[in-house]
Amino acid sequence: MRRMAILCLAAAMLGPLALAPAGAGCQRVTATGRKAFIPLGWEEEIALGREAAPELEKEFGGPLKNLAVQAYVRTVGERVARSARHPDMPALPYRFTVLDSDSVNAFALPGGPVYVTRGLLEHLATEGQLAAVLGHEVAHVNARHGGEQIGRQMGLQVLIAAAQIALDHGEGGADKARHAETLGKVIGGLVNLRYGRRMESEADHLGLDYMVAAGYHPREMVHLLEILVEMGERRPIEFLSSHPNPDNRLGAVEEQISEKYPNRGGRVAEKEYHREVINRLKTRK
Repeated sequence: MRRMAILCLAAAMLGPLALAPAGAGCQRVTATGRKAFIPLGWEEEIALGREAAPELEKEFGGPLKNLAVQAYVRTVGERVARSARHPDMPALPYRFTVLDSDSVNAFALPGGPVYVTRGLLEHLATEGQLAAVLGHEVAHVNARHGGEQIGRQMGLQVLIAAAQIALDHGEGGADKARHAETLGKVIGGLVNLRYGRRMESEADHLGLDYMVAAGYHPREMVHLLEILVEMGERRPIEFLSSHPNPDNRLGAVEEQISEKYPNRGGRVAEKEYHREVINRLKTRK
Protein backbone atom coordinates (compact mmCIF):
# COMPACT_ATOMS: atom_id res chain seq x y z
CA MET A 1 0.00 0.00 0.00
CA ARG A 2 2.80 2.42 0.85
CA ARG A 3 4.54 1.72 -2.46
CA MET A 4 1.34 2.37 -4.37
CA ALA A 5 0.81 5.66 -2.49
CA ILE A 6 4.34 6.76 -3.40
CA LEU A 7 3.76 5.92 -7.07
CA CYS A 8 0.51 7.87 -7.07
CA LEU A 9 2.23 10.86 -5.49
CA ALA A 10 5.06 10.69 -8.03
CA ALA A 11 2.58 10.54 -10.89
CA ALA A 12 0.74 13.56 -9.54
CA MET A 13 4.02 15.50 -9.29
CA LEU A 14 5.00 14.52 -12.86
CA GLY A 15 1.67 15.80 -14.09
CA PRO A 16 0.12 15.42 -17.56
CA LEU A 17 3.32 14.11 -19.19
CA ALA A 18 3.39 11.07 -16.90
CA LEU A 19 -0.30 10.37 -17.26
CA ALA A 20 -0.59 10.91 -21.00
CA PRO A 21 -2.71 7.79 -21.71
CA ALA A 22 -6.39 8.39 -21.06
CA GLY A 23 -7.52 7.02 -17.70
CA ALA A 24 -3.99 6.19 -16.56
CA GLY A 25 -2.75 6.71 -13.02
CA CYS A 26 -4.09 5.66 -9.65
CA GLN A 27 -7.47 4.06 -10.23
CA ARG A 28 -9.75 1.34 -9.02
CA VAL A 29 -9.47 -1.73 -11.22
CA THR A 30 -12.92 -2.91 -12.29
CA ALA A 31 -12.17 -6.64 -12.12
CA THR A 32 -10.64 -6.65 -8.63
CA GLY A 33 -12.10 -3.57 -6.95
CA ARG A 34 -8.57 -2.79 -5.75
CA LYS A 35 -7.02 0.63 -6.20
CA ALA A 36 -3.77 0.32 -8.15
CA PHE A 37 -1.27 2.40 -10.04
CA ILE A 38 -1.94 1.64 -13.71
CA PRO A 39 0.40 3.70 -15.92
CA LEU A 40 -1.44 3.01 -19.19
CA GLY A 41 -4.97 3.11 -20.50
CA TRP A 42 -6.65 0.07 -22.03
CA GLU A 43 -5.86 1.19 -25.59
CA GLU A 44 -2.16 1.38 -24.78
CA GLU A 45 -2.16 -2.00 -23.00
CA ILE A 46 -3.82 -3.62 -26.02
CA ALA A 47 -1.23 -2.06 -28.33
CA LEU A 48 1.69 -3.26 -26.21
CA GLY A 49 0.28 -6.77 -25.98
CA ARG A 50 -0.13 -6.86 -29.75
CA GLU A 51 3.46 -5.71 -30.28
CA ALA A 52 4.89 -8.17 -27.75
CA ALA A 53 3.01 -11.19 -29.10
CA PRO A 54 5.33 -12.08 -32.03
CA GLU A 55 8.42 -12.01 -29.80
CA LEU A 56 6.82 -14.27 -27.20
CA GLU A 57 5.58 -16.69 -29.86
CA LYS A 58 9.04 -16.86 -31.42
CA GLU A 59 10.67 -17.57 -28.05
CA PHE A 60 8.37 -20.53 -27.41
CA GLY A 61 8.49 -22.34 -30.73
CA GLY A 62 5.73 -20.52 -32.56
CA PRO A 63 2.06 -21.57 -32.76
CA LEU A 64 1.35 -25.30 -32.77
CA LYS A 65 0.60 -26.44 -36.32
CA ASN A 66 -2.15 -28.83 -35.23
CA LEU A 67 -5.20 -26.75 -36.15
CA ALA A 68 -7.66 -29.09 -34.43
CA VAL A 69 -5.93 -28.65 -31.06
CA GLN A 70 -5.73 -24.90 -31.64
CA ALA A 71 -9.45 -24.76 -32.39
CA TYR A 72 -10.35 -26.80 -29.31
CA VAL A 73 -8.28 -24.60 -26.96
CA ARG A 74 -9.62 -21.46 -28.62
CA THR A 75 -13.21 -22.66 -28.15
CA VAL A 76 -12.65 -23.35 -24.43
CA GLY A 77 -10.89 -20.00 -24.02
CA GLU A 78 -13.67 -18.07 -25.71
CA ARG A 79 -16.25 -19.83 -23.57
CA VAL A 80 -14.40 -18.76 -20.42
CA ALA A 81 -13.80 -15.25 -21.77
CA ARG A 82 -17.53 -14.73 -22.36
CA SER A 83 -18.09 -15.34 -18.65
CA ALA A 84 -15.31 -12.92 -17.71
CA ARG A 85 -16.93 -9.66 -18.80
CA HIS A 86 -17.18 -6.94 -16.18
CA PRO A 87 -19.35 -3.82 -16.31
CA ASP A 88 -17.47 -0.65 -17.23
CA MET A 89 -14.71 -2.65 -18.90
CA PRO A 90 -14.07 -2.55 -22.67
CA ALA A 91 -14.56 -5.59 -24.87
CA LEU A 92 -11.02 -6.94 -25.05
CA PRO A 93 -9.55 -8.75 -28.08
CA TYR A 94 -8.74 -12.01 -26.30
CA ARG A 95 -6.79 -14.44 -28.46
CA PHE A 96 -5.99 -17.99 -27.36
CA THR A 97 -2.96 -19.74 -28.87
CA VAL A 98 -1.11 -23.01 -28.22
CA LEU A 99 2.68 -22.68 -28.53
CA ASP A 100 4.75 -25.61 -29.80
CA SER A 101 7.07 -25.86 -26.80
CA ASP A 102 7.95 -28.67 -24.39
CA SER A 103 8.07 -26.15 -21.54
CA VAL A 104 5.21 -26.34 -19.03
CA ASN A 105 3.85 -22.83 -19.11
CA ALA A 106 1.01 -20.40 -19.78
CA PHE A 107 1.09 -16.63 -20.22
CA ALA A 108 -1.11 -13.59 -20.72
CA LEU A 109 0.01 -10.35 -22.28
CA PRO A 110 -1.73 -7.05 -21.52
CA GLY A 111 -4.87 -6.43 -23.51
CA GLY A 112 -5.85 -9.94 -24.51
CA PRO A 113 -3.27 -12.42 -25.94
CA VAL A 114 -3.34 -15.67 -23.92
CA TYR A 115 -0.95 -18.58 -24.49
CA VAL A 116 -0.61 -22.14 -23.27
CA THR A 117 2.25 -24.45 -24.25
CA ARG A 118 2.00 -27.93 -25.67
CA GLY A 119 4.07 -29.09 -22.68
CA LEU A 120 1.40 -27.93 -20.26
CA LEU A 121 -1.45 -29.40 -22.31
CA GLU A 122 0.26 -32.81 -22.20
CA HIS A 123 0.16 -32.77 -18.39
CA LEU A 124 -3.52 -31.86 -18.04
CA ALA A 125 -6.23 -34.49 -17.84
CA THR A 126 -9.52 -32.69 -18.47
CA GLU A 127 -11.11 -29.81 -20.30
CA GLY A 128 -12.04 -28.42 -16.88
CA GLN A 129 -8.35 -28.11 -15.97
CA LEU A 130 -7.69 -26.35 -19.27
CA ALA A 131 -10.55 -23.96 -18.45
CA ALA A 132 -8.91 -23.30 -15.07
CA VAL A 133 -5.60 -22.40 -16.76
CA LEU A 134 -7.28 -20.12 -19.30
CA GLY A 135 -9.55 -18.54 -16.67
CA HIS A 136 -6.50 -17.75 -14.55
CA GLU A 137 -4.72 -16.12 -17.51
CA VAL A 138 -7.81 -14.15 -18.57
CA ALA A 139 -7.99 -12.93 -14.98
CA HIS A 140 -4.44 -11.56 -15.26
CA VAL A 141 -5.58 -9.58 -18.31
CA ASN A 142 -8.78 -8.27 -16.71
CA ALA A 143 -7.01 -7.37 -13.48
CA ARG A 144 -4.42 -5.46 -15.54
CA HIS A 145 -1.58 -7.24 -13.78
CA GLY A 146 0.70 -6.99 -16.81
CA GLY A 147 0.39 -3.22 -17.06
CA GLU A 148 0.75 -2.79 -13.32
CA GLN A 149 3.78 -5.06 -13.02
CA ILE A 150 5.63 -3.68 -16.02
CA GLY A 151 4.93 -0.18 -14.69
CA ARG A 152 6.87 -1.09 -11.57
CA GLN A 153 9.81 -2.41 -13.56
CA MET A 154 10.11 0.37 -16.13
CA GLY A 155 10.35 4.13 -15.73
CA LEU A 156 7.07 5.88 -16.45
CA GLN A 157 8.50 7.82 -19.37
CA VAL A 158 9.92 4.66 -21.00
CA LEU A 159 6.67 2.75 -20.61
CA ILE A 160 4.48 5.56 -21.91
CA ALA A 161 6.82 6.21 -24.85
CA ALA A 162 6.72 2.50 -25.75
CA ALA A 163 2.93 2.49 -25.60
CA GLN A 164 2.70 5.49 -27.91
CA ILE A 165 5.16 3.87 -30.34
CA ALA A 166 3.09 0.67 -30.29
CA LEU A 167 -0.06 2.68 -31.04
CA ASP A 168 1.75 4.29 -33.97
CA HIS A 169 2.99 0.85 -35.14
CA GLY A 170 6.63 1.85 -34.69
CA GLU A 171 6.61 4.85 -37.02
CA GLY A 172 9.37 7.28 -36.16
CA GLY A 173 11.44 8.37 -39.17
CA ALA A 174 14.92 9.36 -38.07
CA ASP A 175 14.14 8.22 -34.53
CA LYS A 176 13.16 4.72 -35.65
CA ALA A 177 16.21 3.01 -34.08
CA ARG A 178 15.69 4.76 -30.75
CA HIS A 179 12.00 3.96 -30.82
CA ALA A 180 12.75 0.31 -31.56
CA GLU A 181 15.12 0.18 -28.60
CA THR A 182 12.53 1.74 -26.27
CA LEU A 183 9.79 -0.62 -27.43
CA GLY A 184 12.18 -3.58 -27.25
CA LYS A 185 12.95 -2.93 -23.58
CA VAL A 186 9.29 -3.01 -22.64
CA ILE A 187 8.51 -6.03 -24.83
CA GLY A 188 11.41 -7.89 -23.20
CA GLY A 189 9.93 -7.09 -19.81
CA LEU A 190 6.51 -8.35 -20.89
CA VAL A 191 7.88 -11.61 -22.30
CA ASN A 192 9.69 -12.33 -19.02
CA LEU A 193 6.98 -10.99 -16.72
CA ARG A 194 6.76 -12.45 -13.21
CA TYR A 195 3.78 -12.12 -10.86
CA GLY A 196 3.80 -11.88 -7.09
CA ARG A 197 1.63 -13.66 -4.53
CA ARG A 198 -1.11 -11.04 -4.42
CA MET A 199 -1.56 -11.03 -8.19
CA GLU A 200 -1.59 -14.82 -8.33
CA SER A 201 -4.24 -14.93 -5.60
CA GLU A 202 -6.38 -12.42 -7.47
CA ALA A 203 -6.03 -14.40 -10.71
CA ASP A 204 -7.01 -17.62 -8.91
CA HIS A 205 -10.04 -15.94 -7.32
CA LEU A 206 -11.27 -14.36 -10.55
CA GLY A 207 -10.32 -17.34 -12.70
CA LEU A 208 -12.37 -19.67 -10.50
CA ASP A 209 -15.41 -17.40 -10.84
CA TYR A 210 -14.95 -17.22 -14.61
CA MET A 211 -14.67 -20.98 -15.13
CA VAL A 212 -17.66 -21.70 -12.88
CA ALA A 213 -19.73 -19.07 -14.71
CA ALA A 214 -18.72 -20.81 -17.95
CA GLY A 215 -20.18 -24.07 -16.63
CA TYR A 216 -17.07 -25.90 -15.40
CA HIS A 217 -16.71 -27.80 -12.14
CA PRO A 218 -14.99 -25.58 -9.54
CA ARG A 219 -12.82 -28.40 -8.23
CA GLU A 220 -11.03 -28.58 -11.56
CA MET A 221 -9.10 -25.51 -10.38
CA VAL A 222 -8.05 -27.49 -7.29
CA HIS A 223 -6.97 -30.42 -9.43
CA LEU A 224 -4.93 -28.10 -11.65
CA LEU A 225 -3.06 -26.67 -8.66
CA GLU A 226 -2.49 -30.19 -7.31
CA ILE A 227 -0.91 -31.20 -10.64
CA LEU A 228 1.38 -28.16 -10.54
CA VAL A 229 2.40 -28.86 -6.93
CA GLU A 230 3.21 -32.48 -7.78
CA MET A 231 5.19 -31.48 -10.86
CA GLY A 232 7.09 -28.82 -8.93
CA GLU A 233 8.09 -31.36 -6.31
CA ARG A 234 9.62 -33.61 -8.98
CA ARG A 235 11.45 -30.95 -10.97
CA PRO A 236 11.41 -27.19 -11.59
CA ILE A 237 8.80 -26.15 -14.15
CA GLU A 238 8.61 -22.88 -16.02
CA PHE A 239 5.03 -22.12 -14.99
CA LEU A 240 6.03 -21.89 -11.33
CA SER A 241 8.71 -19.28 -12.01
CA SER A 242 6.11 -16.81 -13.27
CA HIS A 243 3.12 -18.18 -11.30
CA PRO A 244 4.55 -19.07 -7.86
CA ASN A 245 3.19 -20.71 -4.71
CA PRO A 246 0.55 -23.18 -5.98
CA ASP A 247 0.70 -25.08 -2.68
CA ASN A 248 -0.11 -21.90 -0.72
CA ARG A 249 -2.84 -20.96 -3.19
CA LEU A 250 -4.59 -24.34 -2.87
CA GLY A 251 -6.01 -23.52 0.54
CA ALA A 252 -7.41 -20.18 -0.63
CA VAL A 253 -9.11 -21.81 -3.62
CA GLU A 254 -10.57 -24.55 -1.40
CA GLU A 255 -11.94 -21.86 0.93
CA GLN A 256 -13.48 -19.92 -1.96
CA ILE A 257 -15.19 -23.07 -3.22
CA SER A 258 -16.56 -23.94 0.23
CA GLU A 259 -17.95 -20.42 0.65
CA LYS A 260 -19.31 -19.72 -2.84
CA TYR A 261 -19.72 -23.07 -4.60
CA PRO A 262 -20.15 -25.77 -1.91
CA ASN A 263 -22.60 -27.86 -3.93
CA ARG A 264 -21.78 -26.70 -7.44
CA GLY A 265 -21.12 -29.28 -10.12
CA GLY A 266 -20.15 -28.61 -13.69
CA ARG A 267 -18.40 -29.75 -16.82
CA VAL A 268 -15.21 -31.83 -16.48
CA ALA A 269 -14.94 -33.41 -19.95
CA GLU A 270 -12.11 -35.89 -19.43
CA LYS A 271 -12.93 -38.08 -22.44
CA GLU A 272 -13.33 -35.06 -24.70
CA TYR A 273 -9.99 -33.62 -23.63
CA HIS A 274 -8.16 -36.88 -24.27
CA ARG A 275 -9.81 -37.27 -27.68
CA GLU A 276 -9.30 -33.68 -28.84
CA VAL A 277 -5.94 -32.87 -27.23
CA ILE A 278 -3.95 -35.77 -25.75
CA ASN A 279 -4.55 -38.23 -28.58
CA ARG A 280 -3.91 -35.60 -31.26
CA LEU A 281 -0.66 -34.51 -29.61
CA LYS A 282 0.50 -38.13 -29.39
CA THR A 283 -0.03 -38.62 -33.13
CA ARG A 284 1.35 -35.29 -34.26
CA LYS A 285 4.15 -35.45 -36.81
